[in-house]
Amino acid sequence: MHKHLLILLLLACLGFSYVKPGQGKKVVRCQLQIDSTKIIPGNLVEVSIITVLADSTVINSTNSINFADYDIQLIGGAEVYQKTRYKLILKILDDYYANPVLKISASLRRNPKCFVVRSLPIIYSSVQLVQFKGIDGYDPRAKSENGYKKIPITKKVNLEFIDNTQTLSNNSDPAIIGGKGPDLEVYISLIQSESNKKFLKVLINSEFTLPITKYLPLGIGQLEIQSIGGKGGISKYGGKGGNGGNVTVHITSEAKPFFYQVIIDNDGGEGGDLWRPKVDGQQSGPYGDNGELKILDWIP
Repeated sequence: MHKHLLILLLLACLGFSYVKPGQGKKVVRCQLQIDSTKIIPGNLVEVSIITVLADSTVINSTNSINFADYDIQLIGGAEVYQKTRYKLILKILDDYYANPVLKISASLRRNPKCFVVRSLPIIYSSVQLVQFKGIDGYDPRAKSENGYKKIPITKKVNLEFIDNTQTLSNNSDPAIIGGKGPDLEVYISLIQSESNKKFLKVLINSEFTLPITKYLPLGIGQLEIQSIGGKGGISKYGGKGGNGGNVTVHITSEAKPFFYQVIIDNDGGEGGDLWRPKVDGQQSGPYGDNGELKILDWIP
């Protein structure tokens, strides 16, 4: 008899040991935490949930009560970029310019009364950024998916620090020169929302990626478009940076007065490091050349 009771007691203890911390305690409220300053179109924003128990214990979503315990609903303004049990990253959408609000709700699955909704404005008054960049030149110090070995460099460089192809002493090796930024075709026009508000629509076509469309309220915020050259690789004299991409802007006559809201940056990339740095004088290779910029009238 006592043996059976002992077994039952042991099983009960084992069962309770698998209950997650906080699982058996009353949840009084939950809070969604988002950095409101980062809610900019195209940005990635991390969300966390704070769960408060009846005994005032506070549990972060990285701990025992996590996103799997909640029903998360995106009502507008964003999409899920990454979701695990302990991490939730949203991507702020570009096409919510007419109703620029991120709205998200969360409810605890075992207690739907524990419910929270947050509505936060999508920020258009700051700078949106679209970045393209050429490939960096060969650098044997870097961890790379291209199979280059990681070789540390110190102030005292061994003369044997040269790879088999003499890349570090051959400044004309193509692998040393930074890659050119991609060429871009940019189309700028005005559009009107259902509420009769006008916006600047910017369509960006790259030679390597899918088109990207951005929107700007007239006179509010800016869009910076970059297509810069890659950094030069390491060599005896420092590899030259890659050239900036050539950018052609097609713009309608009614959008021209607002072209100041779009910034084009197609500078050449940085020069690479010297594999044997000099005490005085040259410290890096030459910058790449800036890309060309053409602005053409456009009638859609």
